[in-house]
Amino acid sequence: MKDKKILIVEDELLISSYIEQMVRNLGYQVTEIVDSGDQAIESVQKNPCDLVLMDIRLKGNINGIQAASQIWNLYSIPIVYLTAYADEDTVALAGSTEPFGYLLKPFDEKELLVAIEIAFYKHQIENEIKLQRRWFKAILSSITDGVISTDRDGRINFINPIGEKLLGTDLGQVVGKKLEEVFQVQIGKTGKNFGLNLETIGPADFSLNQDFYLVRGMEKIPVELGHSFVKGDFDQIVGSVVVFRDITQRKIQEEQLNFMAIHDSLTGLPNRLLFNDRLKMNLEQAKRKKLKTGMMMLDLDFFKRINDTYGHSFGDQVLIESGQRLNQLIRKSDTVARFGGDEFAVLLGEMQSALSGIQVAERIIQAFRQPFSVEGREVVCTVSLGLAIFPEAAEETEELIKKADIALYKAKEAGRNCFQLFESKNVQK
Repeated sequence: MKDKKILIVEDELLISSYIEQMVRNLGYQVTEIVDSGDQAIESVQKNPCDLVLMDIRLKGNINGIQAASQIWNLYSIPIVYLTAYADEDTVALAGSTEPFGYLLKPFDEKELLVAIEIAFYKHQIENEIKLQRRWFKAILSSITDGVISTDRDGRINFINPIGEKLLGTDLGQVVGKKLEEVFQVQIGKTGKNFGLNLETIGPADFSLNQDFYLVRGMEKIPVELGHSFVKGDFDQIVGSVVVFRDITQRKIQEEQLNFMAIHDSLTGLPNRLLFNDRLKMNLEQAKRKKLKTGMMMLDLDFFKRINDTYGHSFGDQVLIESGQRLNQLIRKSDTVARFGGDEFAVLLGEMQSALSGIQVAERIIQAFRQPFSVEGREVVCTVSLGLAIFPEAAEETEELIKKADIALYKAKEAGRNCFQLFESKNVQK
């Protein structure tokens, strides 16, 4: 402790000399002895010290309590008050400045030593706590998740910058408010509110199998949630921490992956998997309602020539245009799918008679006799089409697809650029 420096502020010369002698006997250094609050403030500015022994009643414009308050606020130097007055008002006023010690005159060397050492120890602990808080704040401010902490009553006492951004607020606006007032969450897109408080977050299941949405005005942000309780020495709950993460991009990627799993990557049309699923449901509905339904298989005639002549990029554009043209020729209840290559399928919804399917097939054949305009070129690409009607051709999914495929090959055998209705005798239309 011999390197510790102490400033003595005392307006009685004999007393200040006595205190100086005790301080030096205890192994500390004395930076200066002053007799007013103004001089004390000036002294710590010019000659930094580690502790101030401050008399409360001093000469000059400000007393020891006022001087101590300024020194602590400006320089964070611990103060130990020295006074001969122990009246209630003086003690209360001195205590309001949160001193590191309080000694009543007269005191001996041992009492002074204890007061000084306790002050240094308290100051060290306080500095360590401040440093830890700065570290925690720096860590929480740098992470990419939102963090909210509450006290034992569920009132907010901290939000990190990411949390403020996600909530569209700042700590100053919400500190002291209940968690559920500020952090409003819905389960899924059902609109069911999930009240986050100390009672609900304990047993809550924040697993990835559940979707949570942070409600911010009219906006709903998908979030991933986590939480933990802050517990005291006797395992009692003294607060809570909620961690949340904006997973909008993850949701978008998941939707994209889900879309890609059941859609063709080139045309954006349903693929074989989605088509089969819709066809199965369509057949079940048609059976219940005792209606007809059907499907078409079609190929682009001599599509390989287009690829060989103009290149695969040009051919891809023809496939995209073909899918769009097919979509324009069907009802909203129907489905166009790409099975691969230049092969497309059309699911016809509920029909009163096979004539409806035949009319759609004729419309498609006529439409594909019109040229496509691709990259400044006009190219004609006709189609061959096979049509199978439920329940005449088949009553099950795979069988109906098979019958439509048989009809398609009959259309190709008939010279292409036409359609064939599957019948028991395969009569050409």
